[in-house]
Amino acid sequence: MKENYIYPAKIKHVDGMYQIQFIDFPEMILIEEPGREEAIRSAQERLALEILDYESRGEELPMPNETETDVIYVHIWMPYFRNAAKEVYVKKNVTIPQWLDILAKEHKVNYSAALVKGIKSELGIEH
Repeated sequence: MKENYIYPAKIKHVDGMYQIQFIDFPEMILIEEPGREEAIRSAQERLALEILDYESRGEELPMPNETETDVIYVHIWMPYFRNAAKEVYVKKNVTIPQWLDILAKEHKVNYSAALVKGIKSELGIEH
């Protein structure tokens, strides 16, 4: 399985929204977000899902169009998206201050969920 994919996409700014459409996947819905970064992030996620769908059906992906001009190139590193789709969990041991452990237990904090949320926040991931 291939790890990296790069596909061209057209990006437009229309009525205060950024619209992205993949040239090689015309059946994909138009990605529309208020910010450029959000639009590109959504396009990456949507493209990764499309690639995963092709892989699950055993279909060959289209070759990236190299003749179009005025495009952006969206890069996908599939190991990240494959793992995110599977939600494979790994065990980690952490050390926290005793006072924090006492408070967390009193408030019935789910340590795993809190750690995941904190790491995602630290990395700027919005899920």
